[in-house]
Amino acid sequence: MSSDAIMKLGAWNRPATMPESLAEEVAGWETVIRGAGGESFHDRDPLAEGCLRAAAQWPAPAFVTDRPVDAGWALARRQGPVWQVVTVIPAADHAAAAAVVAERAHRLRAGRRWTNGDQELLRTLLAAEVTPRDPLLAAEEGAARSLRSLLTLHLVEETTDDDSDLPPAVRAALSAGPVLWLTADARLTATAVLKALDQRKLVAVARTQRLSDKRDRSADLQQVLLSAVRNIFPAIPEEVAAAAAVRLTPAMVKLGRRPEMQGIVDAVADIRMERWRQAVAAEPQVAKRLEIMLARGEPGRARKRFRDQRAAERVEAELLEWRGDLRPVTPRRLGH
Repeated sequence: MSSDAIMKLGAWNRPATMPESLAEEVAGWETVIRGAGGESFHDRDPLAEGCLRAAAQWPAPAFVTDRPVDAGWALARRQGPVWQVVTVIPAADHAAAAAVVAERAHRLRAGRRWTNGDQELLRTLLAAEVTPRDPLLAAEEGAARSLRSLLTLHLVEETTDDDSDLPPAVRAALSAGPVLWLTADARLTATAVLKALDQRKLVAVARTQRLSDKRDRSADLQQVLLSAVRNIFPAIPEEVAAAAAVRLTPAMVKLGRRPEMQGIVDAVADIRMERWRQAVAAEPQVAKRLEIMLARGEPGRARKRFRDQRAAERVEAELLEWRGDLRPVTPRRLGH
């Protein structure tokens, strides 16, 4: 039998302490009816003769067994008013039970989007053993929607009628109306889900902070580089200086210092070359010359070199103009 089938008994979650062998048997029943207390299972109406019941608790006088069941899980068959014990099996050990809870918590966490309302309602219900339903829904806006989700996931129990299979605290609270409560397994699972979600929030906050710090450092570095570019080219347009600062930022981060003057000059020249390579090809004289070269069958390398030479001339003129009264500078590469 697959592990998925063992995790579920019909439509219900398998209790973490239920032994593997008993879980296999119950999962194989044609019909699985869960008791009101959440940790007992029947293969038909519990009042029917011959009904099989698997449970860890056998509260008298509702469930009288032919021999004591002091510990572990028992499988018994109803014969008249007495349940004839078929077998008693020790409960699953702590490690096995914890593995079932962890797997269920993982599936719940990964299988759906947990809203803040879902989480807050779950925390509220965990804080009390039993919670009256109606006052809770009246006090918290949106709680009804979250409650429907938690009930569908079988994380929360909603009880309106008394039943001998219910925990004593739940039975006592029913006199005030419908109540909400969590089984022992559900409490462990809900706690694990909330812990994982809290950890995910902390990771997200830390990541956001790192990105914010990185952006702040990048902005600071770009301001330093922007000033350096303006010092070298006093008349440079604002958008060109900003583009050069952005391009030089990774190099400054890697070197741990501001690039030298030649590096800044080369970055500005490269940016302008990229712009002029596209622009000169659209100029009538250059476009006509390129068409002639193409008609002569000159290779693409020659046409590219001609275009780059025209672009380099424009870049050199710009750099000279942007230097103003300062001594001219020469880029190391301009496509000559």
